[in-house]
Amino acid sequence: MSNTSMSKEERIGRFLKHVGKYAAIGVNLTSLALGCSVKVDLYNVLYPALAIVRKRISNLNIDIAPREDVAVLKGSEPEVMRVITSVEPLRIPISDVNAFSPETLVILAEVFQGDAGDPDSLANLMVKLYEELSKAGVKITIGKGHSIVSTKPNASIYVLDFVKTRVKNDSYTLVNNDTIQVIDPTDDIASYRQVSVALSNALNDLFSKGTYKNLEFYPVYDAPGEYGDRLLAEVKRYINEVGGRFHDVEQPGLGYLLIGSTVTGELDKEPPMFYSAIREGFKVLVTRPFGELSIIGTYVGLHVDEDLYDKFEKEVMSVNELERIKDDVLGWMSKPNIDVAKVIYRHLPELGHGFKDDEHVAATIDISGPGIFVFKELAETTRVDIRLSSIPLISPEVAEFAASNYIMADATAGTNGAIAIVASGKVIDELVNELSKIPGLKPIVIGEVVRRGGGSLLVPDYVTKYIKDKSLLAKLTVASNILQGVARVRRTSRLIRAEIRITGKVQGVGFRPLIRRNAKSLGLTGVARNNEDGSVSIIVEGEEGNVKAFIESLSNINVAEVSNVDIKWSEYKGEYADFNIE
Repeated sequence: MSNTSMSKEERIGRFLKHVGKYAAIGVNLTSLALGCSVKVDLYNVLYPALAIVRKRISNLNIDIAPREDVAVLKGSEPEVMRVITSVEPLRIPISDVNAFSPETLVILAEVFQGDAGDPDSLANLMVKLYEELSKAGVKITIGKGHSIVSTKPNASIYVLDFVKTRVKNDSYTLVNNDTIQVIDPTDDIASYRQVSVALSNALNDLFSKGTYKNLEFYPVYDAPGEYGDRLLAEVKRYINEVGGRFHDVEQPGLGYLLIGSTVTGELDKEPPMFYSAIREGFKVLVTRPFGELSIIGTYVGLHVDEDLYDKFEKEVMSVNELERIKDDVLGWMSKPNIDVAKVIYRHLPELGHGFKDDEHVAATIDISGPGIFVFKELAETTRVDIRLSSIPLISPEVAEFAASNYIMADATAGTNGAIAIVASGKVIDELVNELSKIPGLKPIVIGEVVRRGGGSLLVPDYVTKYIKDKSLLAKLTVASNILQGVARVRRTSRLIRAEIRITGKVQGVGFRPLIRRNAKSLGLTGVARNNEDGSVSIIVEGEEGNVKAFIESLSNINVAEVSNVDIKWSEYKGEYADFNIE
């Protein structure tokens, strides 16, 4: 019987058989731990935890590199030393680390969900790890980290890959790590497609930087019984097919499903990290629509909730059509983006040469777990304001259903998905032409850089249909208000002044720099200063609509806990030429 002729009962029965297979090895498909969605919550847990960690390890011999998709080393022919340790107690051979003398360390942290639910708990674990690593006689640089959630307490481990280059030359070695548990809930455990998605996802951050030469794999794979051997066979098969080199390194051996790899590649050009060169008018291109996980997550959700199944077929489409889309998506996800890497590579400067607006790609980023929020990260990293004119999702209808029915908190998320590219209009035109020739791609210009000196993401209002996590939406509130403010500016040119006093937990948390960023992104001037009583005072001047949009944004800066905002309105004085912090 073909899938297209199956009844609802037959579809659900088939799916539940798969649920049983995965449940038998400790993976609960109904928890939606699919692809990158199994990662520790980035915005609510990981990033706040990292802020805590940075303060607590300031006196240790540990350096955390700036947030990047990859770790970048100078030189070629990388060497990797792997150490696997339980989270508690830690067992790290410090003498071996000293002897190896690494240039960087990439970390996979598989953390029990009870320790990954809040920033303080996760930060405590990370600090203990860094305190142990600081016992080494060499300075340890944390080049890249990847953290995922485990539902089994005894499956909490660190996979530590210490990396250095053997040949010191002008080339670069780029390093990344990534893992998943399961991507296709209707496929067999340890299937080739599961492996190809997992390893392609690990490669995607390298490919986004134009790196595809001399690929080296230090895989991470684990599963109970015979599945472990099958995973290894499929991992070797994939690596052979992409022309990489397999390294036989230590594995977790916990019998808890895990598929991924640390990967390295050589780049003999300058990497696309020309953040200071990005300027107003540069375009933002994506290589194809994104939002893969909303398709798969919805498919799972419908098969464990018959009411949801019926509602979907009534409001959106047939489940048969959804399954067709799911299969197409899995086909895209299992294909490595190596052809995209080659296109990006052709638009990079030669080693030792500078960036040219009309020839080179300025910046790139992999659109995966965070979905649309990678553009927020890109804006913050490059210190520009980006306006997106469209959000090209694979299926907007499915994404909206997934979000509105709380199947996915962020229905724009994906795995091994599109790559975003920032460049001048001339280079973007060339990229669209070249990328359009690659089967399966649909390059789309979705936005542009509107100004430097910011870090804001300006999005269409309809994006809120796809995101139901309030803490995530708060990060887009400023952008939404900016758009509203821009609309209001067209209707009025009235200049006003507001004197504001904010109380709450607003000092010592990075509140004023974010205030300044928001004000500057709206073209406002003024000053923000701390008061002795713990409050913050702000004077802001500018267009009325933008000043009001700025004030609306204050309560949504989530590094602070704002309890009260007092506002005194007055006439515009033109007192300030910029927005400053005192």
